[in-house]
Formats: sequence, C-alpha cells, structure tokens
Amino acid sequence: MNKIDIRQRFVFDELDARGCIVRLSDTCEAIQATHHYPANLAKLLNQFALAATLLRDSIKIDGSLTIQLRTPGAIRLIMADCLSDRRVRAIAEYDTDELVSSDTIALDQLGQGAVLAITITPDDGERYQSIVPIDHATLSACLQDYFQRSEQLPSLFHLLAEKERAVGIAIHALPKTKVKDAKQAAEHFERLGALLNTLACDEALSLDNENVLTRLFHEEQCRLFDAHAVEFGCVCSATKSLDAIKSLGQDDVQGLIAEQQAKGHDELVVDCHFCFQRYQFQFADVRGLFSWAYL
Repeated sequence: MNKIDIRQRFVFDELDARGCIVRLSDTCEAIQATHHYPANLAKLLNQFALAATLLRDSIKIDGSLTIQLRTPGAIRLIMADCLSDRRVRAIAEYDTDELVSSDTIALDQLGQGAVLAITITPDDGERYQSIVPIDHATLSACLQDYFQRSEQLPSLFHLLAEKERAVGIAIHALPKTKVKDAKQAAEHFERLGALLNTLACDEALSLDNENVLTRLFHEEQCRLFDAHAVEFGCVCSATKSLDAIKSLGQDDVQGLIAEQQAKGHDELVVDCHFCFQRYQFQFADVRGLFSWAYL
C-alpha cells in the first residue's frame, strides 16, 4: 500500500450521515522517531493524532485544533495538534519508571484529576475549550459520549493504531433531510455504529480506504471523495522560542544566562519537544528581550 498519509471524506447517499477516514503512517513514524515511546503509549498517542485530524476536519473555521490529556499519574501529558493545513504533531510526557509498557492504557483508570480537553484556536478570534468527560476506557468512546451529551449532532469514532501506523474513522449525523422520521434516523445511525465497531485493527491497516468502507457498509450507498494529504509538521520557530524565553521572566532568564556563562557557554539553547529542532541564541539576542544593561 501507498504510505502517504491521507484523509478522505465520504457520505451516505440515502442516510443523513457523513464521515471522514484518516490514515497515518509517516506521521506516526516521525512521532516515534523523535521520542521512541513504549508500544502501548505510542498506540494511544497515534490515536490522539487521528482524533485531532478527524476533529479538525469537522470544524468549519480556519485555525488549529488540539486534543490534550493531563493526568496526575505515570502519563503526565498526551497532546496532539492539527493545523489548518492538516499538519499534525503529537507528544507525550510520562514517567518511565511508573508506566508499565505491557499494559493497555485505559483512560478511565488514569486516576482522579485526569482532564481531557479539546481546544480550538481560530486564526482570527478567541480560542475556546471544551472538557470531555473521561468515563470510558478508550478515546473513541469518550469522544462519542461527549458528542452524545452535547447539543451537537451525534458522532461515531473508531480509532485503530499500532506503533507506527494508524487508521481512524469518524461519522457525523446530519440534519434530517433524507430520513424524516426521528426514530428511524436514530436506528440507521445506530446501525452504522454497530458496523463501524466490527472493523479490526489488522484489517483497517491492511486494506485501502475504499475497501475498508466497502467491507463495512456494502449494503449502504457510500461515496468516497478525493484524498487530501496529511503530514507531520511543527509550528516551532526561533521567534516562538524567544517568546518562550521571555515568558520565563527577568529573574529566571538572568539565572539561566549566569548558569550558562559559568559553564563557559555563550548562548542559550532551546529544543522543540515535538520535533527536536534546536534553536541557539547568543546572549546578546536574549538581552534584547529585556532592558538589562547589567547582563
């Protein structure tokens, strides 16, 4: 199969539902190459990357979408971003001594204080955030539950991942125009969910998108649209790194410079945690962030 990372929308001609399928391989490999996560965490992180891409595809504004999990336990952070141009990145922070690499990670077992949030950052306007209840073991189930509880139309999610490959499908209910009867429309959508859940990981990863949808919905009239590329990408830059240094405040930055000078260095180094891009700044550039004649 072609390894290119893609997203493809599809629609059901006789049902009030549309969907999107996302396939990631190069992106998963890029995420893994920078951090070498244990297999169970890599799979979950890939599911977050799928979710960010699928959720970003469903919003109608220009901007980025972030899905983020914070917990008080061994996994401190999982975060995935999808930008307007469908560049995706993801990262996890965890305690290597506490995380059991052979265990399946259940979200509802991560302890009290765990928070799952979706943040949308428009290119123009204020960002806004939604908290997703963590009442289920899988990210797919948590997202479905969130959309079911919200005032939005119901959605289905099926996120399947290995360490370096992943496939995700989202199906969204549409306003009733084809099936007017509310009970019948709900039954149709429930049937789509039951069919979607029959898709196994090895099958999803071995078949192409057209065959996956044919296998799942062969009795439905499902049309698959053109594919669009998705790729791993980061938004880090020298300017943003300098902004991060400045945000530390005068006293902390002064301490960092003094520490590096004591070691015989003449620059501050900032490494991007997502892509490991390194930015090096001469002390003169850092001094320019503040009015410090004494540095």
